[in-house]
Amino acid sequence: MIRYVVTERFSTTIRALVAGLGSDARGLIDFFTYEELFLEGGGPLGHYIFTDFDRLSRYETDSAAAFALALQSADPRVRILNHPLSACERLPLLRRLHRAGLNDFDAVRLDDGSRPARFPVFIRAEDGYGRPDTAVLGDPAAFEAALADLERRGRPLKGRIAVGYVGEAGPDGFFRKYGAFNIGGRIVPQHLMCGDDWVVKKASSKIGPDQVAEELAFIRDNPHADHLLAAFRAGGIDFGRVDYGFCGGRLQVFEINTNPSFPKFARSDARSERRTIIRSRFLEALRALDTPHGAGWVPFEETRPRAHDKRLPKGRLAASLGRIARRALMPRAPIGPGEKG
Repeated sequence: MIRYVVTERFSTTIRALVAGLGSDARGLIDFFTYEELFLEGGGPLGHYIFTDFDRLSRYETDSAAAFALALQSADPRVRILNHPLSACERLPLLRRLHRAGLNDFDAVRLDDGSRPARFPVFIRAEDGYGRPDTAVLGDPAAFEAALADLERRGRPLKGRIAVGYVGEAGPDGFFRKYGAFNIGGRIVPQHLMCGDDWVVKKASSKIGPDQVAEELAFIRDNPHADHLLAAFRAGGIDFGRVDYGFCGGRLQVFEINTNPSFPKFARSDARSERRTIIRSRFLEALRALDTPHGAGWVPFEETRPRAHDKRLPKGRLAASLGRIARRALMPRAPIGPGEKG
């Protein structure tokens, strides 16, 4: 069994994936919230995918790492994807990619007084998932004016970064954002969105048969797999979706989201053929991950056990308390050497 660890509030992503995979996902992948993990002080032995790092407190990140180490100690065969000790969040990822020569742009944190060495740039929240705070800023004067505007609007520099801009529209006038999953070392393309704006959040209503065919060819051919695997490795990320584009013929990684939205496999429209391909490849990659491991319950020692740092799993509290009560009445289950959990 593969367990996807996520914050309860943002578990809609994995719920949608499990629902979309239907009976094919039964016994293959499920989710476990951080709130359940921390309240119960452990979890079932198995393979784990850790996500949502930018939404965790320091206490929660430390506890997640302690649990990952406990799993590996209990059974060295378990697979830990996005290990909390090594997975990068947005800023360190972008900096690593630049230093490795995989990206042509850099990023800097603003609250320590750092300023971009090159322009154009834009400003955004490091842990945000909406639009950037500014338009593209072409020079130092525009940048300083944007900082002053943020202050006037009551937007602190804490948690904000300046990111180099490397976008360009294609000959048809569309900006393109590619998206592809890494599932334990297998690259599965998800989409090629063509948008009217430099911030591409969804496909333009103006796309036609040419753009649909271009996207389907991208899904089928998976042309950028090697480059993308190098980017994932640089960030210590084994599972997630990379969003990227091209500028001057060079692939540029914008971000890697460890808890991304997944395709709506049941939707029927002009882009449906791609969803059938993605669903098949997703299942194939997950089944390759689900190798034998032991069974049992794995506790972990909290590094900073402060009860006020814990958030209750409100939507799953009854189930969580039930497991706690049952374990209190039962001897600890042994970990079998050849069983699946």
